[in-house]
This record gives sequence, C-alpha cells and structure tokens, in this order.
Amino acid sequence: MEERKVWEALLKDPQRSYDAQCKKILSLKKILAYLYKECLSEYRDLSLKEIYDRLDTDPTSNKMVSQNVEDLKIPDSKVCYDLLFKFAHPKDPKRRLWIDMEPQGIDPGKDVLYHRGFYYVCRLIDGQRNDSQGFTGDAYADMHKVISFWICLRHPRYKDNKLYRYYVEENRITGKGKTKRRGKDTMEVLILYPRRRYRYDFY
Repeated sequence: MEERKVWEALLKDPQRSYDAQCKKILSLKKILAYLYKECLSEYRDLSLKEIYDRLDTDPTSNKMVSQNVEDLKIPDSKVCYDLLFKFAHPKDPKRRLWIDMEPQGIDPGKDVLYHRGFYYVCRLIDGQRNDSQGFTGDAYADMHKVISFWICLRHPRYKDNKLYRYYVEENRITGKGKTKRRGKDTMEVLILYPRRRYRYDFY
C-alpha cells in the first residue's frame, strides 16, 4: 500500500526531477529485493522475504537510506553516486557488499556506462581504505566486494530485456595453480536494459 502511494505521488508531481524520482523508486526495499534476486548472484538462492529482511536494520521502514554519496578523496575529481548501500554479504559474514545504484535516463552509447561503471567501482574500492565499513591500513585482503549497478531506461530496442555483467576474471598465462575465488570476486559492473514501451524509434 505504501509503495502504491509513493508511485502515485511521483506521477502527480511533474516538477520533481526525473533523477530524483528514480532514486526514490530504487530506495524501496521491495523493488531492490526483486532486482537483487534476479540480477545479483549473491542473492539468487534467497527468497524475496529473506532478501527484504537483510536490506536494512530498520524493520519499520519500507525504504532504504543511502550512505554518503559524495566521494571527495581525489582533488578536482568529485564523484557523486546516485544511491550507495552497504550490506552484510549474504554468503560471507566477514565481508560486506557495497552497491552503487545508478539509474540512467538515456543510453549514451559507445560503452560509456561500461567505462564509467568501472571507474566508479575503482573509486569505491579506494574509498574502503580506513573507512569504518572498509578495511584498515594495508589489509587489502579484507576489502569488500563493490558492485556498480546501472539501469538504463531509454535505449535501442535491440537491448530490451538484456543484463550485462562485467567483472575481473583470472586468466593464467603460464605456470600452474589458481588463486582463491575471494581474491577475484572484488568488483562487478551490471548494466540492465529493461523492456520499455515505444512511442517512437529511439534510434
């Protein structure tokens, strides 16, 4: 019921920016639970209720509260994340998940989202050092997984219902042996292109 009221309020308020509307929708726990179950491997084996219950420590609210979204660590290179959430890792109690949610109105093309997504995850990993929810000093093995999740709402038709996942993968060139999975599972970029209704050809 509360989710319906939020949707109705957004539709009745054309003065609010498109970006602000997207952020409010993507702060709803039910919306996040569906997205995470379908798109994130860490939550795939959990029920929607289990995911919902893990999203926040405040059971009285149906919405998530974003963490600090301004990254000012590099002079003259400020990054503003749309929504930043930090959760306990559902498969590893010693780790956390840092998830950056980025609604995108129009597909910029030319792999812009791919490159921007990797820049964001690198900045977020850098921001973990000496953060209260990150790692301390040179304990790089304790870094937490970072996900930059982009949802592109207006795009060419051929991208409808497509989800792309980009991540770091080990590729042994010489010698034998493999590193532990944890050592590779540190960053991920997801780009989702939901199916949309077309009133005209976008491209």
